[in-house]
Amino acid sequence: MLTFKTEVLKSKQKSDGTYNVKIRMTYNREVKRFSTNIFVRQEDLTKSFKLKNPKFIQEADAIVRYYQEICAKFQIGINNYSMDDILAFLKGEQMKSQEIDFIQFSREWITHSTIKGAENYTSAVNAFVQFLGKDRLIIQQLTTSLLKDFMDYLIKKREEKIKMLKEQGKRVPSNRVVSLYLGSIRHLFNEAKKQYNDYDRDIILISHSPFENFKIPKQEATRKRAISANDILRIYELPYILDSKGKEKLGRFNLAKDCFILSFGLIGINSADLYSCEDISDDVITYFRAKTSARRNDKAKMKVKVMDIIKPLVKKYRDRTGKKVFNFYQNYTTADSFNKAINYGLKQIGEILQIEDLEYYAARHSWATLAVNKVGIDKYTVHAALNHIDEAMKVTDIYIERDFEVENEANRKVMEYVFG
Repeated sequence: MLTFKTEVLKSKQKSDGTYNVKIRMTYNREVKRFSTNIFVRQEDLTKSFKLKNPKFIQEADAIVRYYQEICAKFQIGINNYSMDDILAFLKGEQMKSQEIDFIQFSREWITHSTIKGAENYTSAVNAFVQFLGKDRLIIQQLTTSLLKDFMDYLIKKREEKIKMLKEQGKRVPSNRVVSLYLGSIRHLFNEAKKQYNDYDRDIILISHSPFENFKIPKQEATRKRAISANDILRIYELPYILDSKGKEKLGRFNLAKDCFILSFGLIGINSADLYSCEDISDDVITYFRAKTSARRNDKAKMKVKVMDIIKPLVKKYRDRTGKKVFNFYQNYTTADSFNKAINYGLKQIGEILQIEDLEYYAARHSWATLAVNKVGIDKYTVHAALNHIDEAMKVTDIYIERDFEVENEANRKVMEYVFG
């Protein structure tokens, strides 16, 4: 039998002399106690610690009736529910009476999530708050109409930025803010539904679906960053900056030059993977691509043979402790700071060699472009070498164990084409 009654525990006196009135729930000899917002003093209680103040008795009785009505609604008395089931029902009904703040939920989710790209989610929420003009939004107010207005706002901001850059004679970068921000808001909304809706127990706190009839615009095509084989050779042959003693100077310029060639020679390895890879054996580096490892059954495993042209660089930056393949982590605390240092140095190199907008990612783009257009490697092999996700082959990939021979043979041909 399920019962509720008020209770004040003599041993639970607070430092200010008050006691919290609790609701004691008993079911199949199990006991759970719920705190309330009612606090009483010694004079409000009898000697046996029962409530005697009519005001507090009335408030506590109202809470008991509320719990009883919830349990009657779900026919708990005639169903074989566990104590945990009952607690879930009560929690759900309590939450229904509360307003869910989408902005607060989003910020808390970002803080506690380990998802890659947390900065993008934060930027999306900040832009949404700026659009709203307030930092609070009841989730039921997140409607299709509001999303359309937010999209128009982002497009307008984008147009204003383009106009400003053109007036200043600056390059207009490719844009993915509209699709990225709206996609982030959609993901956060779905995460809120996961947290607040219990479909097994039919506790639905978020019942609407504003994205169902809202189409997020496609992302603009990525700006092509590939450079020519000749430009890659120029970067490779570019003299290092030396110190006053004629020795190679430690700095972002020299680091950028080397890491760009390392990336190109390792089939466009990302800076995050260059920073964190831990396994090298018989001149083969094995790593798991951070960007897609969580979405792949094989954790985006990749094996790249170290070609002769980059062996001196691998040796130069080798981690002598054996903890990782390279020692970059010893000079840069995060992969992000490492990537920023490289791109800073590449900006200097780009100015010297007159290569516009030279970035680290150009090594990856250039490898793929040269492989297809100059070396004659088929696109499927390039796709596999870049370790991309192939949705059409997901099931087939379960049955195939890659040996990476084809990808490394393609890399050998690309290296020969560029470096001879």
